[in-house]
Amino acid sequence: MDQLLAALADPERLRLYARIVLDELPPREADSPAARKHLGRLLANGLVERLPDGSLHADPAVFRRAPADGHPTVPRRLTGFFAHGRLTAIPVRPVVRHELLVHLTDTLFDTDRSYSEREINDAFRTVHDDTAALRRYCVTDGLLVRERDGGSYRRVLADA
Repeated sequence: MDQLLAALADPERLRLYARIVLDELPPREADSPAARKHLGRLLANGLVERLPDGSLHADPAVFRRAPADGHPTVPRRLTGFFAHGRLTAIPVRPVVRHELLVHLTDTLFDTDRSYSEREINDAFRTVHDDTAALRRYCVTDGLLVRERDGGSYRRVLADA
């Protein structure tokens, strides 16, 4: 729950969320740089979802589904790579890095939908600024598959 509230703590992000809830955000405004800046965090925390037609939908049920302790479970071996919910370093050891990538893809992406590169970057940006590296590692490790046309990605179930 704390993570959801932290995502709404920024006044601009809260206004954006309210406009999405009230269905008062025109599609072209949702693609503006100002909106995209905050939209990634709303998407990554599950407060907002992008529908297949590109529109945005806020699901209030996310507050009922929030973990009781308010903290997403990070595998014990990975806790040293996080501070205040953000990834501080990408592990160098391939085995540990793979475990981190499995955790991130499980946390940030659903298996039953495709994501644009921008959506992938927005989700990764909520935990680390080097979105290109995280995206590349996920593709290399077979956790994300880039479609042939390069326009979208989808999550693949991992063998953790």
